[in-house]
Amino acid sequence: MTEVSTKFDVFRPELWTPRVTRFFREKLYAANFFKDYSADVQNADIVNIPHFDELNSTVSDISVTTGSVTAVGLGDTKTALTVDAWKGAAVLVTKFAEREIMKRPAVIDEYASYLGYRSGLKVEQAIFENLQYLTASVSNSSHGIYSTNLETSFGILDSNSIPKEECRIFLRPKTYWKDLMSIQKYYDASQFGRATLPFGMHDMLYGVGVTLSNNVYDEAGSGLAQAIVHPGAVAFAMFGPDFSVGRGEDLRKKLISDVMYGDTILNKTWGVKLRSTTYL
Repeated sequence: MTEVSTKFDVFRPELWTPRVTRFFREKLYAANFFKDYSADVQNADIVNIPHFDELNSTVSDISVTTGSVTAVGLGDTKTALTVDAWKGAAVLVTKFAEREIMKRPAVIDEYASYLGYRSGLKVEQAIFENLQYLTASVSNSSHGIYSTNLETSFGILDSNSIPKEECRIFLRPKTYWKDLMSIQKYYDASQFGRATLPFGMHDMLYGVGVTLSNNVYDEAGSGLAQAIVHPGAVAFAMFGPDFSVGRGEDLRKKLISDVMYGDTILNKTWGVKLRSTTYL
């Protein structure tokens, strides 16, 4: 095709398409799984979460003549959940850009959605970071996760009276595909006589739901802090993400998304870390 040297560009108007190229956002899971105390800190920045200690007593025989039972004092502790983190993201839009772009509601929604996602992602990462504080751990950072590591972790849960059907397995996608999906008995029905993944990949394993997330915490020198964990192991509270618009002296506005949150490990024995090497 012969290129036309004169295109009369000076006479051609420029148009903005109403369509945008969407970014790929990773789904956020942590805030939908772990214990949410947001409603409890509406009028304060700290909520004290009580724990009942195991009573230091044994069940004993009761005398038929006196009916006396030896009693012990109540024991309890507390965990303070403090909302002390404030994160935000913003973009500047000049009056010229506002006239050209922001009058299109779809584009406004895209900006708001993206900024809100970036703020919410900080909360997701902060919640996952608490998994490093779980007391029990299997495997290590020098190799991947073996089937024996998973089976050992279920034994630890049972010994701590943690119902596994209420738990969830959080893994990095590369760990799942490189480690677990290389274990034949997890994908070959002939090993157990029936499929261990009846609904497809990364859904259920040993009756426990599996969630893949790139936001699982990578602890320097210790590998990935993946885990099989109960929702009561971690507590958090958050306000937002909220979206607002601010104007300054210049001919521009600032689109702002912010979130306030706090997070803490609540029960260190209510899960097991599934350590593994970090796959690049």
